[in-house]
Amino acid sequence: MNRPILFFSVLILSSAACAGDFGVSPIRVDLDRATKSALVTVTNDDARPLAFQVRALEWTQDAAGADRYADTADLVYFPRQLKIPPKESRVVRIGYKVPAVQAEKAYRVFIEELADPDARAAKTGVAITLRFGVPVFLRPVEPRLAGEVAVSAAGGTARALVRNTGNAHFRIASVRYTGLDAAGQTVFEHALDGWYLLTGAERSYLFKLPPEQCALAHTLRAEALAENLSLRAERAIGPGDCR
Repeated sequence: MNRPILFFSVLILSSAACAGDFGVSPIRVDLDRATKSALVTVTNDDARPLAFQVRALEWTQDAAGADRYADTADLVYFPRQLKIPPKESRVVRIGYKVPAVQAEKAYRVFIEELADPDARAAKTGVAITLRFGVPVFLRPVEPRLAGEVAVSAAGGTARALVRNTGNAHFRIASVRYTGLDAAGQTVFEHALDGWYLLTGAERSYLFKLPPEQCALAHTLRAEALAENLSLRAERAIGPGDCR
């Protein structure tokens, strides 16, 4: 079964690799005034017992759009440690203390596998522990999705700057670049993977322009495609932008 692993860390103990097989569901939690708590199920698909610790962190993004985390007391969650027998599941309950009002608040609840003490004792090698981060969003009273994208090009590199101007996050599925000739026909196209963009944040997506195709283009288009939101910007492009 394929599961999105949002974050993982590696703990080196000795010399052979082993990590538990587990799943987390759902992989995102939305809370608001009507939904004050949620359950996250952790399933042990391994043949041995697995132990976990749970920790909630506030999630923000810096001026470059990079994720930043800080301790928080905004969420209530329990248990904070789990030991799950093989092929069984346990739940973590997550709730909030104070609801969001004007703008969304974002958190990640990290469910981290604890290293197997038997591997440490045996000194057999490397014990790999996985840390799965569940996004938790406290939705405002009146969520408003809004954003904008600006596109530029210089020195052979295109830059799409995507901004979240609303009061709730959106997840960018992809940022697509298209070069169009004078007749409006596509001469090149390229897509970049996106990520969550939190309220008030912005992130740049860079693309190295293909010189030969770029020289044939008159227009450069950038599109940011997100859930329930599509943003587009265009600009004229000249030979000097392509190299």
